[in-house]
Amino acid sequence: MGDEKFLLTLEIAGRKYPLRIKRSDEQAFREAAKRINIKINQYRVAYGGNNSPMTTQDFLAMTAIQALAENFTLGNKNNTKPFEDKIDSLIDELDDYLKS
Repeated sequence: MGDEKFLLTLEIAGRKYPLRIKRSDEQAFREAAKRINIKINQYRVAYGGNNSPMTTQDFLAMTAIQALAENFTLGNKNNTKPFEDKIDSLIDELDDYLKS
């Protein structure tokens, strides 16, 4: 029931973007749009407000870069591969010890 798709129109930096999404994802998309707008406005203020030579596209690109960088950082923090490898190694050592 929550996987039916519908058209959601989000406004980001004064422009409307129609997206066809799963109804179950609606809240996440709305929150993402809200955070994008907040971050764009933060960059706009930090770089001179309405007098800035930078465009909305510049601020949007900066927001995208920051979001992806944070995503990669979080992804690396959740990388359990080194721990899994160590556990496998210890299990192998334990197996070898018990066999002897």
